[in-house]
Amino acid sequence: MRCLGTLLAAAGLAAAQTVYEVERARTPIVIDGKLDEPAWRSAPPAGDFHFTWWKEGDKEQTVAKMLWDDDNLYVGFHCRDKHISAYVTQRHGPVSNDDCVEIFLSPDPEKAANYYTFEINAIGTMLNRCKTDWWKGPPTWEPEGVRYRTSFHGWAKKDESKDDDHWEVELAIPFKNFERDAANTPPREGDQWRLNLNRTGGITNRQSSSWSPIPAPRPQFHTPSAFGWVRFVDPHGKEEGRAIYNRSCTGCHGLDGAAGDRGPALGATRKYLRSSEEDLYEAIRNGIAGTLMPAMALADADIKKIVAYIRGLRATAVKEHVPGDRAAGEALFWGKGECGKCHTLGGRGGLLGPDLSSLGAERRLAAIREALTQPLPHVPRGYQPVRLTTSEGRAIRGIVKNENNFSLQVLDESGKLHLLLREEVSEIQYSPEALMPRDYQRRLTPDEFQNLLAFLSKQARGRTR
Repeated sequence: MRCLGTLLAAAGLAAAQTVYEVERARTPIVIDGKLDEPAWRSAPPAGDFHFTWWKEGDKEQTVAKMLWDDDNLYVGFHCRDKHISAYVTQRHGPVSNDDCVEIFLSPDPEKAANYYTFEINAIGTMLNRCKTDWWKGPPTWEPEGVRYRTSFHGWAKKDESKDDDHWEVELAIPFKNFERDAANTPPREGDQWRLNLNRTGGITNRQSSSWSPIPAPRPQFHTPSAFGWVRFVDPHGKEEGRAIYNRSCTGCHGLDGAAGDRGPALGATRKYLRSSEEDLYEAIRNGIAGTLMPAMALADADIKKIVAYIRGLRATAVKEHVPGDRAAGEALFWGKGECGKCHTLGGRGGLLGPDLSSLGAERRLAAIREALTQPLPHVPRGYQPVRLTTSEGRAIRGIVKNENNFSLQVLDESGKLHLLLREEVSEIQYSPEALMPRDYQRRLTPDEFQNLLAFLSKQARGRTR
């Protein structure tokens, strides 16, 4: 599971990651109720489900995964269960009384209350509802083209058995079902939706758990405000686009997006006239009139991969796919890494360093990595470490925020600002190096470093996800 932004906390619940990056499927998926294709094996799990209302019995975990392609959202559940029972066979019947999994999905994150439900019991009976402000039909809803299978699909009933261990559900939901609410169908890389994954029902050791925690006093899955976030990513697409770009575009532009003899750099930080996916696609497909940019005789899929690569060159870190455990990275930030002693994050932390609350939205991933690992050629203005002694004998250690020939402003290690005239200072020593350590690749283990990088990359002021 990969977390973006802040963490939800509810009464009686520990802070929990509720965001998942849905990776693009690289190989075909057969909907047969068996999560055994290479794409499923390589997909990351969404993370443990929360047993908010647990009182007794075994907490039987659910391992959920999601994938996507141009046509479908794929969802897979592996349900650990020693007492599997299901009896409802009527379409849109009360499947939640049986061992059942549920997907509550909101394609428009700004209108989470517009959501769709897919509830499936262990023998493959499904209930669907369309809880949107535009749906004027009956309480139930008929989605188009959904394909799904369960471990006991089509059985007349499933009684508990001593051999019970787990059951699985696999389904493909066409994106065309969400055209009324989604910004893009299929989604574009980086698009975000809201959803929750739930598990319920059964006779013995009845289950009630959810992927994103629900702060309700009793089981109530219909709580869109508690839905988690999913972000659609294609971690391999940009690398394919880079290879195609380097084969096809470096006659004019430089290698890896740098400036070339006849074309500008494509990954610089300046603003571009053509920045949208549509504009970049049009420029590559048909060329740019009045310039040296020719039309490119490339396959449509290859052009789209080049577009994804170019947009990736310009993307800030928050839009990048950064592997790592962000919860562990947050713990490192405030703990072993000691970042919070100098830096503020979300109103908490020290003042000696820059506020990092929008770091991921303002900096590219490479810049964040370099700040953690590469020494600076000089100390930035406003962060010059200093030790000084006043004429009264007071010792002050901190950083110089501003100075001139007559005065200086020093922020000390406790966060107090000192306004001093030069004549009030008897001794002053400037450090040639910044306070910020630049060797975190040695201070931390490789996994710790990656976790910290993953956490920092998703800091964006004002994000609630």
